[in-house]
Parts: sequence; structure tokens; C-alpha cells
Amino acid sequence: MAPHSNQLSRDWPIEHFHRLAILCVERLDAVVEFVGTRPQRHSVNRIIRELPVDRYINRCGLLNWKDTEERIRLAACVVSNNSGVGHLAARLGIPTISIFGATHSPLEWMPRGNNVAVIVRGTACSPCLLDSNSLNACPHKLRCLTDIDPFQVFRELCRVIDQSAGPVEEIAAQDNSLSAN
Repeated sequence: MAPHSNQLSRDWPIEHFHRLAILCVERLDAVVEFVGTRPQRHSVNRIIRELPVDRYINRCGLLNWKDTEERIRLAACVVSNNSGVGHLAARLGIPTISIFGATHSPLEWMPRGNNVAVIVRGTACSPCLLDSNSLNACPHKLRCLTDIDPFQVFRELCRVIDQSAGPVEEIAAQDNSLSAN
């Protein structure tokens, strides 16, 4: 997972990545690795705090681009925001899920590849072209990203890796922290 881009206005909420990571470990028996830059390490530590260190690994700031590419080659799937990591994974032919907000049109900027899924919530203000590192810059509080439910991303992840983790609606009903849409 690459939970950061180079702009806050393009980042799916870190809490959503947290929930998605838990679903991947619990339902797919996955090991989830996070990649990113050194400044992004702290927020990823917030995602994995109190989670088993053998199942959730923070590699942010520890890898150069070549090493990141090698880790991606080993991935069953890559989940990223609208960022370079998603483009790299798609170029390498790794199943890729790219989460897009309203800042850019996915038709223009999405990663290209054989097994790429883009998740976007269409909003009236899209594409807004908001180029900001201030979360307060959006008058709609980035609903284009916050309204994308982790269960929706999980369902798509299961589809692109062609695995079944059981009925996602049942998983959502068991979860008290988020509701499935």
C-alpha cells in the first residue's frame, strides 16, 4: 500500500487505509507492506500502531525507488492514491488499485495496465484541479475521497487478485467502525 501522494488533496484518509489493511490481513491472510517517503513514515506508523509487526510492515523512508520497485514486483496487489507508486505497479503488470479524488480526471491521469482498477467517487465539483497541501482548501472537505468506503476498495482488491474473502456485506455487518455502502 502507498497511502500518500505528493499532495494532501489527493490522499484517501489514512484511517481508511488502516481499515483496508486490517481487512486484507483478516480476510486474505495477507502481509501488508507500506511504501513511501521518510516524511510519510510517521502517519503510516499511526496506521499500524498496536497491530502485529509481522503482518503490517512500514517501509516508508527505508527504500530507494529501485528497492521500492523490487518490493512492488513481489506484491499480489498494490493499492495507492493517484501517485507514482500506482503508475509503477501498473507498468510492472502488478494488479493495481488507484484511488482518485476530484483533483484530477482519472481518464487522463490513471495508471495504465492490464489489471488496473480506478476507484473514484464522482462529484459535481470534479475535476476541481485543487492543488493543495491544505485539507481546509476544499470547501467540501474532500468528500470525493472520504466517501470512498474501505469495503468498496476491499471488494475491488478481491476482484483484481481473483480471490474470495467471503461475502463483504457480512464482513461490513460485523464491523462497528465503518458501514458498508
